[in-house]
Amino acid sequence: MRFKLILLGLVMMLLAACGGQDAANALPTFTPIPTFSFQQPTDAPAVVTAASGTVTAIAAQANTLDPVAVERGRGRYEALECGVCHGANGEGTDEGSAMTIYQGDEESFIAFMRSGGELGAEHQYATNRLSDSGGRNLYQYLLSLRQDS
Repeated sequence: MRFKLILLGLVMMLLAACGGQDAANALPTFTPIPTFSFQQPTDAPAVVTAASGTVTAIAAQANTLDPVAVERGRGRYEALECGVCHGANGEGTDEGSAMTIYQGDEESFIAFMRSGGELGAEHQYATNRLSDSGGRNLYQYLLSLRQDS
């Protein structure tokens, strides 16, 4: 008899712990489904060979300027106040070199803007001031300055 009371007590505690819900009233579990966004692939870089003569990768890029990116780059140039040292049109001043003579590619330009290069912190821009797309736009603007000069 004592065994039956103990067994009955255990069953009651088990039912109380489960809340007494049946499977029909149980809440379903939620498993988040990962989502992805499509990133448009970038154009392949221009390849420069010895046979190509005077054509350079930068000159090839300058021929394919995106007018929207150039205008956005002009906005970054003004917002970052680059013209204070490099001139309103990148022509250079006593404070900074001419941007129309910059010969690096886009990747090295953005890397320079992130690190500051040998100029240090005064030319170091974190992503909160110059995003990667902002850097690409600024580079396009510099290429357009070269065409205008």
